[in-house]
Amino acid sequence: MQLVFKILLFIILFLIIFSLLAFYMSIRPIKIITRLEPSDLGLEHEEVYFKSKDGIKLSGWLIPNNKTRTTIIVMHGYPADKANLLGIAEFLAKDFNVFLFDFRSFGKSEGRYTTVGYLEKNDLLGAIEYLEKEKNLTKIGLYGFSLGGAVALMTSHKNVKAIVTDSAYAKLSHMAEHMYSPFLILKYPLAYLAKLYGLVFLRIDINDVNPVEDIKNIKAPILIIHAQKDSQIPVGEAYLLHEANQKAEFWIVKNADHGMSHAVNPEEYERKVVEFFRENIK
Repeated sequence: MQLVFKILLFIILFLIIFSLLAFYMSIRPIKIITRLEPSDLGLEHEEVYFKSKDGIKLSGWLIPNNKTRTTIIVMHGYPADKANLLGIAEFLAKDFNVFLFDFRSFGKSEGRYTTVGYLEKNDLLGAIEYLEKEKNLTKIGLYGFSLGGAVALMTSHKNVKAIVTDSAYAKLSHMAEHMYSPFLILKYPLAYLAKLYGLVFLRIDINDVNPVEDIKNIKAPILIIHAQKDSQIPVGEAYLLHEANQKAEFWIVKNADHGMSHAVNPEEYERKVVEFFRENIK
């Protein structure tokens, strides 16, 4: 009986210590700085700094296009930075102004931690406000990859005319469970502890971070893209999003893993995204 008690105590202590470390590493991941700038791709750009809606200083790049007033805001995934999506910005820049920025605590932006979507809505609102007030750009399209896609779906603003997401999650709670899926039955207590730490340390209930609910109320046209074999954000998340808003256009890229949809079929990818923005931002 004493042995059983010791084993149970060990399991409980392991779950608490391991989940605390995992939570800390999740909200403060190693910062990635991609050594690449738009000029390396032959793109003229302006380096800018602006503030999120709640006052965090953020780093951005504006790649101008003198032939149009339409601007596409490009948002990176977790735990990357704005330069990680320069390949996307490169083809978009042929037809639009492009604005990229680092979410809080990522890249060159300030911020002590990430909330993987909850407070990042304020970062996007700050970007839209910056473009409106400082550059007089009000015809906005959103392109978000992974975390960026989820933020795009959760952020409401009158200047947003069209949204493209690639590999967005439907519910943050699903991501907590997926992160611990290798632990089989232990994934449930580990995911529960992650939710508890969010409440205790950040005062955030990850059950409230649900793009699948926000997408129901979006009136702007939406294009949902997802990799068929996505190992990080399962393709089922895309089906949940589309079920919640069946007016959205929907494209599953066959034989692609997370972040590889453009690489697998670049010509069709670029055509679909550019045409979608052209047709829906007037």
